Amino acid sequence: LTAKLPRRHSSIIFQLRTGHTPLNKHLNRINRSPTPKCPRCDREETTHHFLIACPVYARLRIALIDKVGTRARDLKYLLNHPKCIRPTLRFIAKTKRLETIFG
Repeated sequence: LTAKLPRRHSSIIFQLRTGHTPLNKHLNRINRSPTPKCPRCDREETTHHFLIACPVYARLRIALIDKVGTRARDLKYLLNHPKCIRPTLRFIAKTKRLETIFG
């Protein structure tokens, strides 16, 4: 599924699938962030929140939904279906939230 992607992109997808991400919920759990909250909206920053629920990224998410369809609200589908990987990576890049590892 991710074999044809650059390593850093494969790494991001894997991290998002496992929940071991540079998002505050995980970083707080390993004592790397003082809070589990999203820096944009103050809700708990999980993978689901980042990709599907954060209201700050709602406009960017429209392009993802247009490309993938309404199943873009299904985290498992987004991170595992072949047609979703590249649109999801484009969404992540546009948010600039994972810029330090996304490149």
